[in-house]
Amino acid sequence: MSVDLWDGALIDARIWHARSGDVARSFRYRAVYAALPLPALEAGVLPLRLDRRGLWRIRRRDLGWRDGRGPGEFIGAILRPVGLGGADVTLVTLPRSLGHGFNPVSFWLARDGQGLRAVLAEVSNTFGERHLYLCRHADNRVIAEADRMVAEKLFHVSPFLPRSGRYEFRFDARPGRFGAWIDWFGEAGDLRLQTSMTGRARPLTAGSLRGAMLRHPFQGLKVTGLIHWQALQLALRGVRYSRKPRQLDRSMSEAQQRGADRDV
Repeated sequence: MSVDLWDGALIDARIWHARSGDVARSFRYRAVYAALPLPALEAGVLPLRLDRRGLWRIRRRDLGWRDGRGPGEFIGAILRPVGLGGADVTLVTLPRSLGHGFNPVSFWLARDGQGLRAVLAEVSNTFGERHLYLCRHADNRVIAEADRMVAEKLFHVSPFLPRSGRYEFRFDARPGRFGAWIDWFGEAGDLRLQTSMTGRARPLTAGSLRGAMLRHPFQGLKVTGLIHWQALQLALRGVRYSRKPRQLDRSMSEAQQRGADRDV
């Protein structure tokens, strides 16, 4: 039976990055993400509980406003002004492991009875900064699996890529799986970086969580280590290192369908 992400799930994700243009390089790795329906998360009835200690941990301070306020309050304040305040939300995120946590991107998925209406991509960098990309149609119609949502790149992530160009987002949140694709196009409109996170979903239970924690106790450190290892490989191949610019004051922008009017 297919597992619905809004019922709670573990996602056995395959993450892929492929760079082209100045240097052609790609790498893959695996990680286990959690899909956490917000009502159950805030009620404390999921095997993963907010701010509860353990091999894996979900902390309020790692998400949303990062000041201790609840995740439901955070995402509600973003969805209500665009007419999606009544949507059901589940959070796809990488838990902390053994006290260490770095999550390049978390996805807040908002749907109603008809389908997926919005995705908030919460993108973080290794400097402790983040930017929110709200992906939706201007009329809030259902986001189909083939829809590409476009946003200007406004956030510095990698010292080996400029803060310019555009992102194209695509999502698949059907029962039994999760997929997110984020492509980066340079200022000339050329595709320079492709990334994806795809995987099958399985039930989130005390037993499945325990097994995942025991098999992947260090995945937070693994993700951070892989990011620095790939940075070293790019540096050794002569890719120019750029100093981190001062982040823009704007912390959220919208991504809407390619070819449509959009506010980014």
